Amino acid sequence: MELRILGSIELWTGSALADLGPARQRSILGILLVDPERPVPLESLVDRVWGDRPPAGVRNVVHTYITRLRRALAFASAGLPEPVGLVRTPAGYQVSADPGTVDLVRFRRLLKSAQHEGLGDQERSMLLQQALHMWRGDALGGMQSDWAARLRETLRQLHHEALSQWADAEIRLERPGAVLSELRAALLTDPLSEQLCERLMLALYLEGRSVDALEYYQSMRRLIAKELGTDPSRRLQRLYETILRGEAADPVPLPERGGDPQGAVTHGVGSFQVVARPQPTPQMLPLDLPDFTGRERELEVIQRTLTQPTGSQPPAAVLVGGGGVGKTALAVRLGHRLQSAFPDGQLYAALRGNGARPADPHAVLGRLLRVLGTDPDRLPADPDERAEVYRLALAGRHLLLTLDDAVDDEQVQPLLPGSADTAVLITSRVRLSAPLGARVLQLPDLPHGHSVRLLARLLGPERVNREPVAAAAIARYCGGLPLALRAAAARLNTRPHWSLGRYAERLSDEGRRLDELAHSSLSVRASFTASYNALPEDAREALRCLAHLPVPEFDAHLACPVLGKDFATVEDACEQLVEAHFLSVAEPAAADLPTRYRLDGLQRSFAQELDSGRAGALEEAVRLSI
Repeated sequence: MELRILGSIELWTGSALADLGPARQRSILGILLVDPERPVPLESLVDRVWGDRPPAGVRNVVHTYITRLRRALAFASAGLPEPVGLVRTPAGYQVSADPGTVDLVRFRRLLKSAQHEGLGDQERSMLLQQALHMWRGDALGGMQSDWAARLRETLRQLHHEALSQWADAEIRLERPGAVLSELRAALLTDPLSEQLCERLMLALYLEGRSVDALEYYQSMRRLIAKELGTDPSRRLQRLYETILRGEAADPVPLPERGGDPQGAVTHGVGSFQVVARPQPTPQMLPLDLPDFTGRERELEVIQRTLTQPTGSQPPAAVLVGGGGVGKTALAVRLGHRLQSAFPDGQLYAALRGNGARPADPHAVLGRLLRVLGTDPDRLPADPDERAEVYRLALAGRHLLLTLDDAVDDEQVQPLLPGSADTAVLITSRVRLSAPLGARVLQLPDLPHGHSVRLLARLLGPERVNREPVAAAAIARYCGGLPLALRAAAARLNTRPHWSLGRYAERLSDEGRRLDELAHSSLSVRASFTASYNALPEDAREALRCLAHLPVPEFDAHLACPVLGKDFATVEDACEQLVEAHFLSVAEPAAADLPTRYRLDGLQRSFAQELDSGRAGALEEAVRLSI
C-alpha cells in the first residue's frame, strides 16, 4: 500500500488506484498525510483548504468529507494486515496508518540515510535516486489554497536539496553528464536557486563546456539583479572566476557532519552541524532614494521603536499601507539612517507579497543564512531545523532585519529572530497580527504640500515654479500617492516640451487618468490590480458596484440595494475594502450610527474601470432606495 502526496494525492493498493472522491475531499487527506503522526485540528483543516473564504456550514462539510474518506479508505485497504483509517483525537484528526506507507515520509528517511558518515558515493547516489524517483510532479497536486502553495514551495526546496546532493555524488564519481538534464529541469521551476546553478555550472565545466557554464552564470546574475536587487553569492562568483581562468575546480564536499574548518563557527542543531564562516558585515539594503520627501513623523516613531527596546522581545515595527504609498522607500530610508545603531549590519528580504508568487520563507532563510556566513552545502533541508540555525546565527548580533512586502503572518513567522539583539521592520499591504508585539503604523497618503515638494524634486524646482498652479493640480490628481507622483514626473521628464498645464488638463479626464499615470514599470493601475486580485470575490463585486454610486461617501445601508445583499454582508465587504486600502473611513459618526465610507480619488477611477457598463442601472437602484 502507498499513500502519495509527492504529486497528486493518491492511495494505491498493489496496482489499484483508490477513488478518494472530489478535489477538496482529497485535499483533507493530503493535509493529514503531510505529517501523519501529528493530529490536525478541524480549524486548521478549514484554513488550509479554504483559506479566508470558507463556505457556509463549513464544519458540516468537513465532517461529510471525513465520513466519505473513512469509507473510501476502508474499502481500498480491506484485507490488508493494517487497514488505513481516520481517527479523531482531542487534538484533531489523524491518519491511522504506518507512516512508512507515505511517500513524503519515505523520501525524508532516504534523504537522511544518504547523509550517513562513511557511506560511499555509489551507495549515496542510489539512495538519493530512489528518493528523487518518488516525485511525480508538484506536491499536493490538485489542491488549490494559499497554504498548499506555500507548503508546495517548501517541499520543492527539499526536492532541490536532494537533487543537489545527488548531483554532488555523481560529480565526485566523475559522471557530471548524468546530472545536466535533471538540474536544467529543476532550474525551470526555481530559476533563482544558486544551489542548483552552482551544480549545473560545475557539471558543464567538467564536461568541457566552459562557454555554456559562463553563459549560464551571466543569465543567473542578471536574473538575481532584476528580482532581488543583489549580486550572486560570493561562492558562485568564485566558481565563475575559476571557470573563467580555466583552473581546477574545488572538489565537491561530502555531506558529512563535523570536521570544522579552522576559524569557523559550528552550530549544532538536530542532526545537522552547520558551519558558519566569518563574513563581512551584511549590508543588503537597496539604494536610498535621493528625492525621498516628508514622512518625518513616521521616521521618528519607527526609529524610536527600533532603537529603544523595552523588554526581552526583539524591537519590531510593522508599516502598513496601500500599494504605491511609499512603504519600501520609507523602510529603506530608515535603514540607511540607522546604520550606526546596528553595527553588525542590515539584512533585507523582498517577500513579494503583492506578486503572483510570494517568496517562500524556507528559501529566504537559506539566502539570509548564506549572507550570515553559513556554508550553502551545510544548510538543513528541514524547515524547522533551518529556522533554528537561523535564530542561532542572529543571536548576539545587533542587526536590523527588514522584511519588505509581507503577504501574511505565516510567511513572516519563520523569519523572526529569537532574541532582542535583532530589530525587525516589516512592510505589508495587510494588517498582520502584530508579530513580536510590534508597533503598527498606518502609512497615510502624502500631504498636498509634500506632494508638490516631491514633484519639484523629481522635475526640478524651475519647472514647477514656472507653473505653480498646474503643479498643484497634478499633485491633487495624484491623490498624495508617491507612486502616482513618480509616474507623472517620469512621463513629464520624457516629454520636456510638454507644459505642466497641458499634462494637468490630460489628468483632469478621470476616464483616462490611470493611463496618464503609467510609465515603464511605474503604474498605479498595476499596483491596484495586485491588491484587487488578492480580495475575496464578495469584496471584488462590492468594489465594482460601489464605483457607480452617485456620491463618494456612503454607509452600508445605502450600498445594500446596489449589491442586493443584507446589511451585515455589505458591511463585511466594505471593511475588507478598507483593509485593502480601496475605501477609507469617513469622519466618525455618532456611536449609534453605522460607519460611513469614502471611495474617491484614484481608487474610484480604478473601480469605475472594472465594470463601467453597470453605472446607469446602479444609480437608478440607489435613487429608488433614498
